[in-house]
Amino acid sequence: MQRAVSKLKPTAGPQRSAMYRGTRPAAQSIMPATTKKLIACLRIPNFPWQVEVVRHPEIQDRSAIVSGRTIDLSEESISSPGNALSSRVVLASSPDLVDVVPGMPLSEATARYRGVLVIEADTPLYAFTFDEILKNLECITPHIEAAAPSGLAYVDIWGLEGLYDDDAHLVQLLVSAAQNFDLRIGIGNNKWLAYTASLLSRANDSRKVTGEPGRFLEQLPVDSLPIPYELIKKMHTFGLTTMGHISDAPRGPMEAQFGPIGGTVWELANGIDSRPLIPKRNVLKVSEHLDFPDPTTSLSAIVPAIESLLIRAYGRAQLLHRFARQANIQSQVFQHASWSMRVAFKDPAGNKNQALFAIKSKLNMATFPGPLEDIRLTLSGITGEVGRQESMWKDVKLNDDLHETISQLGTRLKIAPPVYRVRELEPWSRIPERRYALVQLSGSSEPERESLEAGNLNPHS
Repeated sequence: MQRAVSKLKPTAGPQRSAMYRGTRPAAQSIMPATTKKLIACLRIPNFPWQVEVVRHPEIQDRSAIVSGRTIDLSEESISSPGNALSSRVVLASSPDLVDVVPGMPLSEATARYRGVLVIEADTPLYAFTFDEILKNLECITPHIEAAAPSGLAYVDIWGLEGLYDDDAHLVQLLVSAAQNFDLRIGIGNNKWLAYTASLLSRANDSRKVTGEPGRFLEQLPVDSLPIPYELIKKMHTFGLTTMGHISDAPRGPMEAQFGPIGGTVWELANGIDSRPLIPKRNVLKVSEHLDFPDPTTSLSAIVPAIESLLIRAYGRAQLLHRFARQANIQSQVFQHASWSMRVAFKDPAGNKNQALFAIKSKLNMATFPGPLEDIRLTLSGITGEVGRQESMWKDVKLNDDLHETISQLGTRLKIAPPVYRVRELEPWSRIPERRYALVQLSGSSEPERESLEAGNLNPHS
């Protein structure tokens, strides 16, 4: 029988609308061909909260929320005077707050649980802790995709069963990579099935999805979908509360109501996920750490500490006859969130003195949120450049210096520098806007690319 409803309509409550009654599509029509490839999802629930518990064991039995900030660039927030462009959201929470999910506005979460402990997110610490776990995983397999520094990673384990005898032994090795953390492991034929399996696995154990995943996914709540929190709330207004509700709906109305993401959600609800596993790139970094005897904000103590770390870093074999383009400094702050500072060197630094000069220049303008408890220095952008041949032609040398300056500016800004050059297009044109254009300069040797803002210069101005 054909479905009577052709588009989605909001419902007054979570009850299922008439549109979703009927027989679910056959598994053969929606499921891709079976493959032997297996992916493991390693998920540490509420990872930021678990890191905070390791650092402050006294909050183990308290209801707590780890909050961070997200940028809101919607037209409403920009046009409304006095409306901040950043809003605080939930990053993680203690396990007892079952209806508090990541991405939820902090104001909504605190309204549900008054008096809950709110912890400001220490993002650098979470990223560093997660990197240490990834390093342990790399001893098992190099095919690892880090979804985010929030305790989620995907590992390609196809073929490893023969190397480690059986799945149980392999799972034990994966669990050992995340010591002191509650790790959940899911195994499936794609990333989504592996993730959903990890949602149902027990602490430091695994669950594997085999066969047709329709029945396995049917009762899974839509709150587990990797989509924005506001979109999840919108689906609830349409009576879409489980994956079974979504898989029963035709794909067309889902896309018509929710856009392209509606089609993606429909595929996930039916166990379809074509996303490949993209292993993370190993970037050479050199890191050194030092603890202060007492928390301090004095540069007379901080600068010698950084100098000591630079001596140790440049004494490492990884930096022998090599240069660094960037330094990252991170510190734990007494009774505050951690502090970090990034220094991009104008010229690659090949020794302690060159790096220290640039760091001291930026430290003089830095403001510390509180006394620093330690210092961690990381040198990155390692290059093997030991010399550079200059051109004897003055114009060529000036051009090379300009491109090098733009390259360093791009490293500082993390975007293409807004530096342009005036170029002739049609100087004979009767229309002034067609005579000249602004062409954006690139820090590399690639040809200059035209800016979207080009074409409005008057040659007589």
